[in-house]
Amino acid sequence: MEKEEYRISFFKPTTLQARKNRNLILKLFIAWAVAIFGFQVLLRILEEPVPEDALIEFTGAWENIESGNATDSDYKTAAKSMLQVMGKITLEPEEFAVLKNGVGWSLSELYPDSDLHDLQKDVRHLNSLKEQITSLQDERYLEAKELIISKAAPVLDIGENTLLAHILAIGLDDDLQDISEESKSKIPGIMSLYLTHNRSVLTDTVFLGFPFHYFYSAVFLLVFFIGLCWIYCYKTDKLHTELNFLEQID
Repeated sequence: MEKEEYRISFFKPTTLQARKNRNLILKLFIAWAVAIFGFQVLLRILEEPVPEDALIEFTGAWENIESGNATDSDYKTAAKSMLQVMGKITLEPEEFAVLKNGVGWSLSELYPDSDLHDLQKDVRHLNSLKEQITSLQDERYLEAKELIISKAAPVLDIGENTLLAHILAIGLDDDLQDISEESKSKIPGIMSLYLTHNRSVLTDTVFLGFPFHYFYSAVFLLVFFIGLCWIYCYKTDKLHTELNFLEQID
């Protein structure tokens, strides 16, 4: 007695219904792929590197510093810009250390020489406490940090209750005046890396209160996928009707 073999191949269907179903799936898959990956390709084609305002301000100030024509305002601008980058969670430890040197050195250039020794002592005390405490709410640690903020933040024209002020307090080295030429040379590159972003009309356009690229990825593609599912169901039912295809119900 011969046995009938039922082999179903998506790529080599043997019936008209299977071929039409395969073609429908391929069309919907291509539409899905174009909507997702095509948009990403379009983003890459249209994007252009655009520096943040902080980078533009830093670049001008740093050029004056390197040329020896810097004013107090240039040191303040450079230090505040570096503090902004130090607050980024994606910053590498080596890069953080370089910017710490830059901020401390810029602060030392502005700080009164007669009081710099006392500030240096306070910074060393805070850094030593970091190795001893088990909680960031330790009273000794908080008092030491607030002391440094009260002394250093006003010199850089930073509000004492701002995030930059807290980054400043924990982002100072034991020796504020110690900075190598190697560190100085690395600072502009680090600043450019973290303060330059690829932008285009797709990212700058606001649609329904959202940047267009965010709306497209987070909202439109979700609705589009649901729409593709509906189209598949609708087309499949229509195909079954055309081919008089009936499902067996037990």
